[in-house]
Amino acid sequence: MYPMKLKPIYDKTIWANDRLTTMRGMEEKGMGTCWEISAHPYAKNVILNGEYAGKTLDEVIQANPQSILGEKQLHQMLRLAYLDAREDLSIQVHPYDEYARAHENDEGKTESWYILEADKGATLVAGTTASDAAVIKAAVENDQVEDYVRKVEVEAGDFVCIDAGMLHALGKGILALEIGQNSNTTYRFYDYHRQDANGRERELHIDKSFDVADFGLHCNKVATPFTDADTTQEKLLVDRREFSVRLVDVAGSYVLPQDEKRFYCLSNVSADCVLRYQGEELPFAFTENIFVPAGCADIEICGKARILVSFVR
Repeated sequence: MYPMKLKPIYDKTIWANDRLTTMRGMEEKGMGTCWEISAHPYAKNVILNGEYAGKTLDEVIQANPQSILGEKQLHQMLRLAYLDAREDLSIQVHPYDEYARAHENDEGKTESWYILEADKGATLVAGTTASDAAVIKAAVENDQVEDYVRKVEVEAGDFVCIDAGMLHALGKGILALEIGQNSNTTYRFYDYHRQDANGRERELHIDKSFDVADFGLHCNKVATPFTDADTTQEKLLVDRREFSVRLVDVAGSYVLPQDEKRFYCLSNVSADCVLRYQGEELPFAFTENIFVPAGCADIEICGKARILVSFVR
């Protein structure tokens, strides 16, 4: 097996900005979501390089599960996607595993956001200021949801982890990389009375939201300011049952640990660099994501760039 580049899958959204497509030299507008690494039925990325070029990542996993995932199973696959927000996203909540499997034939969705860019003063929603469900239910009935959301101001380099069950929303003016479980189930809790292209307010999922929401959940950001260190620096951002994310500020070289038990997802969130593997060089551009199957050895990242290394322990 070998490091795999994947073809991104773009989704149009009513809240989209054009930061990501502009960075990538594209003319397309309104692409709010871009699936970067996914084997989920909703979006199956096509492999762009090597022996399996033209096949979907899902196809290759199904045919070679142990060679690709090691000791992990398909339901433990990670999903990486960009969110590019010109407007606030809806306030929403994701189910935990048991509920999602029983009601949606999907996995639960704990996720995380790494902030690539943010307008000055940009905020995201990460929980509520009241833990009592009855208080939040009254807020819904009285159209006062916005009075009870917990906002966190963010800037480039910040990282947050969003538990399943936590009310949350990405705010306007933010470009974020989302790293999380292999799921596409979202319950929309509040949408600012926003109308779609047909002049209708988008559907809300209030009952299911209350089924899965834990209003006591909230999170704080992890700040990871950029430095100009002469040596490669590492920091573990999150270490959970669902996934772990390690931040690596590469200064010259970083060798990815070989591990036959697990796969890795590599995300370049700062500057172009190069990935070397078995004597070959693979350009690794800013905003690119690369999937590394289990057991790939001697992978070295060369240059000066910030790389996120995501995996399931």
